[in-house]
Amino acid sequence: MAQKYAANVTKYNAGGSGDNYIEDGYIKTVEKIWLDNYTLTSNVTATTATIDIAIIPDNKKITGIDVLIQTSASQTNGTVAIGNAGDSEAFMAETVVTHNTTMSVISIPGGSVIGSAVASAQVEPKMGGFQLVTDGTTGTIQLTLDAWTATTGTIKTKVRYT
Repeated sequence: MAQKYAANVTKYNAGGSGDNYIEDGYIKTVEKIWLDNYTLTSNVTATTATIDIAIIPDNKKITGIDVLIQTSASQTNGTVAIGNAGDSEAFMAETVVTHNTTMSVISIPGGSVIGSAVASAQVEPKMGGFQLVTDGTTGTIQLTLDAWTATTGTIKTKVRYT
């Protein structure tokens, strides 16, 4: 059986120069992290609230996003989406979250939404968003909450990129 090579392995094997140049951020790179937090207030209830959680420079590659939502009350029918200013669902389509344990963790590309005790939903991350190269509006990473009833709490976020 013939050996198969991924795109950058093929370029590396060919010498990694000229037409085979491997762009910055794909190999031999250091992952960077943007950490942030947001205090929930009544401004996210009943209507859509879009929260900018990171601003990543152009030509960077998003490698993962983690969101921890902690509230003082349960949330049973609101939705969450993760995207950017160019596409509000670039990383995770709008998904109903049963946030009945007052804490949910969303991890992409893990694809799970987990309450403090049990998995409350499974989310299929949009793989077109994983390793998305930022450019213009795609570097503003956003969390969208819709129809949330929890009025107090904290959202902690981590956006990883190279």
